[in-house]
Amino acid sequence: MRLEEVQRRKDLHIKICVYEDVEYKIRNGLERYRLIAGLPDFNYSQIDTSTELFGKKLKLPIFISPLTGGGTLSKEINFRLAQAAEEIGIAMALGSQKIMLDYPETKDSFLVRKAAPNILLFANIGLVHLNHIGYRECLRLVEEVQADALMIYVNHLHEATQKHGDLNWKGLIDKLRFLCERFPYPVVIKEVGFGFSQNMLEIIKDLKIAAVDVAGAGGTNWLKIEKSLRGEAHEAWYEELGTPTAEAIEAAKKALPGVPIFASGGIRTGVDVVKALALGAKLVGMGLPFLKWAFHSVEAIIEGVKKVEEEIKLCMWYTAAPTLDKLRGKIIFYP
Repeated sequence: MRLEEVQRRKDLHIKICVYEDVEYKIRNGLERYRLIAGLPDFNYSQIDTSTELFGKKLKLPIFISPLTGGGTLSKEINFRLAQAAEEIGIAMALGSQKIMLDYPETKDSFLVRKAAPNILLFANIGLVHLNHIGYRECLRLVEEVQADALMIYVNHLHEATQKHGDLNWKGLIDKLRFLCERFPYPVVIKEVGFGFSQNMLEIIKDLKIAAVDVAGAGGTNWLKIEKSLRGEAHEAWYEELGTPTAEAIEAAKKALPGVPIFASGGIRTGVDVVKALALGAKLVGMGLPFLKWAFHSVEAIIEGVKKVEEEIKLCMWYTAAPTLDKLRGKIIFYP
């Protein structure tokens, strides 16, 4: 496929997400939980929202989910996101870097480290791409953008809806195992918005992974995006596929004890963030809100995150949790 066509698709993805309805109608499951109230014995000003992961300190337990890269709109969006992430102290994941390998001239849209020298930064490639690349290429993806870790996304359903999707998934887990055992950087396995089920997590539980991003259903739905890309109507059955975020978090706790959990998928407020943390997440990711903010300006990103931060602190005050660790378990399921 010509670079111009790939870039056109990437730009259309962005515009569809910004201007059209691309979200699940079902919720992410967090609405079925309630935070447990407490009585604080500390000053509100003592609330500490910071955390640490992979040797990096974050002011908030939030990361920007993978969004874009390589398109004509991507560079400006990624640099706005990186600049904001540096200022507010959150992590950032790059969009898929496969285009960077295929078309080296697109690399500059991923080189955000110059705008964000201190953030926790994730490189990003698809599991199915391990059919075509190996250890050396994955190492390049991390080191050329000066990332701290590598995210590998699992998107078999999404691939099946693409015009030129890669549907050969035979042997990929063995290739992933080989990479994880030898890779010198942390490897994070992530879904793309359909959520990891218990069955999927059982398959990867013996891999040497540094974290798992459950990326549950309830937020952006790639089936809707691909249909919009082709000018086709959305169908009701899209709502039938996917593991809601809350359910995926619970599944990850059981299948991968001790492995840090990233929670994403329909996270829209500070209340969502705190509920995910209380359920056991280490970091919480947001995608669509960041894309919409970044489409406007760096200031819009910062303003949006500041609002989420205020909500997080209010929830921590409500639960009498002065630190993120104290939030664990302060949640109850309401059937």
